[in-house]
Amino acid sequence: MTAHPEAESWPLEDTPTLDRGVLTAHINDLGAELVRQIAEKYLDDAPASVAAVRGALEAQDLPLLQKLIHRLGGGAQTVGLAALSAQARKAEHALRQGHNDEGIREATRLLARVGGDLTVLDEFRASLKD
Repeated sequence: MTAHPEAESWPLEDTPTLDRGVLTAHINDLGAELVRQIAEKYLDDAPASVAAVRGALEAQDLPLLQKLIHRLGGGAQTVGLAALSAQARKAEHALRQGHNDEGIREATRLLARVGGDLTVLDEFRASLKD
């Protein structure tokens, strides 16, 4: 099965891991302390979310997988994790369209990248304490 045309237009390799523009806007609107707290909350919740995604993937529970990926990706977008959010959208879109093999591949790619992306967010969060 080939990739869905819309998904191919999402160039993940050109998407930054951390969108500093989004984070700067959040800092300007909310203040650095609140942005730090939001990042901490996402970092605290992410391991359970990732485990849930992994479990749904292993169980091949595709409706649950789609829902969990949506939640993980939406949170990623909020905290400026642009590439993780884009990867989640790509996986979710494939699953929603019934392209299950593609959705599973993209969900697997999401799991492969999430640890590194969370490290980048944690480093950014730590920089806000200074």
